[in-house]
Amino acid sequence: MFSKPRRTTVVASSLTPLLIAPVLKQPVEEVLEATAFRGVDETVSPPGTVFFSYKEDGVTAPEMHRRGHYGLALLVFSPLAFLLNVSHASGAALVGILIVAGVAPIPDIDQHLPFVSHRGITHTVWFIIVASTIATAMTLAAAVQGTQAVKGTLSTASVPSLVLPALGVGFLVALGLATHLIGDVITPMGIRPFAPVNDTKYTWKLTTSANSTVNNALFVAGLAATGAAIYIPRVFATLGT
Repeated sequence: MFSKPRRTTVVASSLTPLLIAPVLKQPVEEVLEATAFRGVDETVSPPGTVFFSYKEDGVTAPEMHRRGHYGLALLVFSPLAFLLNVSHASGAALVGILIVAGVAPIPDIDQHLPFVSHRGITHTVWFIIVASTIATAMTLAAAVQGTQAVKGTLSTASVPSLVLPALGVGFLVALGLATHLIGDVITPMGIRPFAPVNDTKYTWKLTTSANSTVNNALFVAGLAATGAAIYIPRVFATLGT
């Protein structure tokens, strides 16, 4: 269990970006931009509300918080979950919800990786491609081994029935990771999704990462949309009987 989180107030000063830039593994100019956007004496969420946290006290990383990433992932996947439930594939919908939401915070693992800058390679389309490909390959390998263990052999006719679910898992992993990038691009620090091929930074500067209202709103919206995607098809099925 986590200890009870504490609130921390950060007062921005001219020295703040210089002090925290090495901790956040970001260029000083990016931290300057984020600090300026956040303003002075802004209360930020405490350690423990971010998927990975660097420090016990003080400034947390300028990223979308865990609940915001979960909520956005659920919100994006809810239309597909609705279609799956309408098609009587509730099992696939549940698996999709778990995978998409489960992988959404993974790009922030860069905070615990040596020689990897935050919002660097794990926040690019290349990472999404590699991760989804690995997920597809691992799922297919597991399916092949399972089929061989049960049937003792693997016929050519059964291969498509194994490949399609594996591709589906890869797609869900890619979708969940993509929602993380969407969540980060709305913050002042933004991301460079095509680096190192293209170092253009994308940021919409819609909200700070520490905005509890936005994070909570995304989380509640994601839960509500997911609940609707599960419940409404059941209502339709009941009315149709």
